Order: sequence, then C-alpha cells, then structure tokens
Amino acid sequence: MFSAVSIELSRHDWGSLATDHGTAAEVPAAVTALVAATTAEEAAQLSGNLDNVVIVQSNLYEAAVPLVSVLCAALTDDLPAAARSRVLWLICHTVNGETHYSEIEAGRPDLEIRAREVARAGLWLFYRELLHGDPADTEDVVDILDVVETDRVRFERFRDLVKDRLRDF
Repeated sequence: MFSAVSIELSRHDWGSLATDHGTAAEVPAAVTALVAATTAEEAAQLSGNLDNVVIVQSNLYEAAVPLVSVLCAALTDDLPAAARSRVLWLICHTVNGETHYSEIEAGRPDLEIRAREVARAGLWLFYRELLHGDPADTEDVVDILDVVETDRVRFERFRDLVKDRLRDF
C-alpha cells in the first residue's frame, strides 16, 4: 500500500546519511513502525529509535533534515492518534534542535536551519493541527510554528485562538 510516508522514505539514501550511531539505514523501519503505533506507550518507545539516533539531546545529525520531510508527509496520512502525537513531538524536537558539533566539523553546520526550512514548507499542516488536531498536541505544534513561521502577525493570531490550551500563556 502506498502512503506519503513510504514515498518520501524511498526518496532518500538513508544508508549514506549520518546519525549518532553511524548511518541512518534503520530509519525507514523505525518510521514505518512509529506511524503504525496505536498506543501512546508504543509510540513513545518507537520514537526513541529516532530520537536517540537522529536527534540526541537536542543535537541534530545529518539524517534529521530528510526525517522532517518524512514526518511532515506522515501528517498527510491517516495516522493513529498516538502516532500522530509522537510525529508532532519529533518534529518539534528536531526544528528546535541544534547541529551536533561533529556535523559542523563534517561541513554540515546548518542542519537546524535546513530542518526548519523543510518544516516551513508544510506550514499549513501545522496550522491545521493547531486548529483541528488533538488539544494535547497544542504545545508541540505552537513550538513548531514559533520557529518555522516567518509571519509573526499570523502566528500570534493563531496562537491567540488556542491560548486557553497553552500552559505558559
């Protein structure tokens, strides 16, 4: 069965992309398992296969940029709620991360900028999630929009619509 995730996964040579553990060869299997997760516990466990490999303690590795593209593609698919929530969480942590020093030394100093640009291309996916998604995901979605949205007036207007769901507002 074709899905936006499977198509986007197939566009990248994961074995040639760097992670904390070497290459990203295992990322497609990890993403495929994550987007099928049906419980919060399962989704949290499976997202660890990405969070502790591609993004480690807010440090980004080369595979983070195409991972954002794949995760945005996932938001166009009909995901179980637990998987959707964890996909948003991963996007949030990625676009708010910083390039790991080893990637800077390898000549890839701008991974966070590139990840944000990829997420920005899916801007309206995040506004849809903000307005129609699970209210429990509001904080993550606002945190994504806060770093990828360049129109601050639009961001503030949308954020004001959901301010009752934000802890720090």
